[in-house]
Amino acid sequence: MARVYVGYGDYGLEGVDDELIQFVFDVVVSLTKLHVDSEAGLVLTTDKQMQQVNKQYRGKDITTNILSFAYNETTPKEFQTVDDKHYIGDIFISRAQLKLDAKRDGVSDKEKFVHLLAHGLLHLAGIHHETTKAAIRMEELEDKVIELVLSA
Repeated sequence: MARVYVGYGDYGLEGVDDELIQFVFDVVVSLTKLHVDSEAGLVLTTDKQMQQVNKQYRGKDITTNILSFAYNETTPKEFQTVDDKHYIGDIFISRAQLKLDAKRDGVSDKEKFVHLLAHGLLHLAGIHHETTKAAIRMEELEDKVIELVLSA
């Protein structure tokens, strides 16, 4: 069974709980080539912490709404172990940016969370948006995840 390890402490969002997070992950797994035993980490954080992570790993001294780090791309092979074979990576979401994005887009915090989590998981699944065609594919998958999760 796919698993998400969650760290959100005081940064929780109304309507977002472990069950919803797991459901989003399961939907993404079902729509992609991710293994059913895939695992990922999720951190809901502050703008300040997000800015620090963005600066450290991407060289951008600004906050952002989401960052994802694929395990196989960011962890040197010599540090990868057999125990980690299903670990796909980590996702960081800024709670403040999520709330701003939700307000701007006219959607609930829960819907924006589902969208951002789906986006990050798709990146961890190797789906990116460097070209127009790839961006359209990613947006279609994100929309499908949102539809399936929020209509359940």
